[in-house]
Amino acid sequence: MQSFGPKADWTDFYIEKFRDHVEAHPFIGKPHKHDFYLILFILSGGGTHTIDFNTYPMNADSIYLMTPGQVHTWNLTAKTDGYVVFFTKAFYQMQMIESNLLEFPFYHALAASPVIHVPQREPVDFIFKRMLHEYTTAAQPALRILRAYLDVLLLETAKYYRSESTGATHAMTYKLRRLEQLIDEHFITLKRPADYADLMNLAPAYLNSICKNNLGKTLTELIQARTMLEAKRLLAYSDLHVNELATRLGFSDTSYFSRWFGKYAGHKPEEFRSSQLPSR
Repeated sequence: MQSFGPKADWTDFYIEKFRDHVEAHPFIGKPHKHDFYLILFILSGGGTHTIDFNTYPMNADSIYLMTPGQVHTWNLTAKTDGYVVFFTKAFYQMQMIESNLLEFPFYHALAASPVIHVPQREPVDFIFKRMLHEYTTAAQPALRILRAYLDVLLLETAKYYRSESTGATHAMTYKLRRLEQLIDEHFITLKRPADYADLMNLAPAYLNSICKNNLGKTLTELIQARTMLEAKRLLAYSDLHVNELATRLGFSDTSYFSRWFGKYAGHKPEEFRSSQLPSR
């Protein structure tokens, strides 16, 4: 967060008009990731936005939501503008310990799309304008006001969200988001489905059935998918040797990692890295 100014560093929050943000921080033009949450609202222009190897069109009146750790880049058309917001989990939970970002369907949802179309621009645009005014006009912005605006923005955005999963109850959906959070935290050290069942105080067979019935994937497949995503990130955006990468991902044998990667990705690690070189 400190890369975006001292105010962002001490507040754990940042907002700027998107065009000004891009011009002021040229280093973000290359693929990169953040350790905070991101909200991008496009008002005009367009292009494409690539998030973890999936490319989405950038259209006016669309919101793009990202969680910490996701790698992204964009290809913008002329005069693309809107708003960009960064915030940390600590900022969101400020003075409200019970607040939980998992309550929102677009954060930590295994079947979620990061793009939401806003059919009515005015309410969302108004909230962004008020946040920007509070953040930029005061040397020490009122954090409680910014926090309140952020909550209203997330609640307003949630109204337009359409889940790709069907038939899941609120309690079941929360379990899935909690599972994704645990996988994201422990996938390097915990590889067995039983490990996550223990963390959630659920029977392994029951947790696996939740995954299969709501996501069409087994728990093992979800763990493997998260490991594969991190492997692709490191191959595409780091200079680690394959043996170093394998060790970082919890593989004790480089040859086994290469076979595992080839089985699920359809390419050897070196081949995948070569295919990403033009975009690095």
